[in-house]
Amino acid sequence: VGWTPPVRRCSLAMPVPPAHLGAAVRPAASPARVRIEAPYRSYVPRLLEERGVAGYEPETMAAFLAAISLGGATEVFDVGANVGVFSIVAATTTTARVTGFEPTPELAATFRAVAATNELSYEVEAIALGARTGTATLYLSAKTDSSNSLQEGHRQATGTVEVPIERLDDYVARTGRRPAVMKIDTETTEPDVLAGGLDTLRTARPWIVCEVLADKTEAPLMARLRPLGYRFHHLGDGPAPTETGEIVGDRTYRHRDWLFTPDPLPAAFAPHYTAWLAAI
Repeated sequence: VGWTPPVRRCSLAMPVPPAHLGAAVRPAASPARVRIEAPYRSYVPRLLEERGVAGYEPETMAAFLAAISLGGATEVFDVGANVGVFSIVAATTTTARVTGFEPTPELAATFRAVAATNELSYEVEAIALGARTGTATLYLSAKTDSSNSLQEGHRQATGTVEVPIERLDDYVARTGRRPAVMKIDTETTEPDVLAGGLDTLRTARPWIVCEVLADKTEAPLMARLRPLGYRFHHLGDGPAPTETGEIVGDRTYRHRDWLFTPDPLPAAFAPHYTAWLAAI
């Protein structure tokens, strides 16, 4: 009684890539199903087993994939990847080179194992991105391992671990990789990720899919992005993201994510977004 297995194993169906969205979209998902093996108590693998890709932030995933397909993106960063669901789907359905950043050692190990098991080509960087380069304390959430954060007090912590941290600009300079699309979900430190990458934002002008937690990060996100001319689009239930003049987090937490673009959202984005959402 009360025993739980140490490992969760599941097979996750990938979306069928929509046709006619450009050269960055694969003709078929490869592989069509991805095998995942993770610690049983890990939160995101449990959700994926229960709900599939369709039940895990579908609007956010559709915006991420549409940004890749519309721009023909060749370099994509998944910042705060957890076990890498965004990286996994992008690697199986698009031709973009995907790099995922996940500082939690156990999550990064699962992320790497999925790549090895399924022969996926994304790369895993077991580091955090932030406002400085060095080391930082990661607070391990008592709620779920999807809430681990560099921000002390974000969640009640069961422990800490020291992790490497690097400025986005330093990483780009060191590796030569310049993202065309970024997804950022780092549990309240998203403004720090942007602060450490201002040169990259000025020169590479990536599209950014970003989590916004209500009453926590709106003002610093706008302070980082407005001087660079970025536009703000809320991801909700509609047929396409809605542009607004202010970033206002959803207090219901149903629609936490936003799309930030360096120029007005082109009309061509809507059919890409709806096609990916239908595929998911």
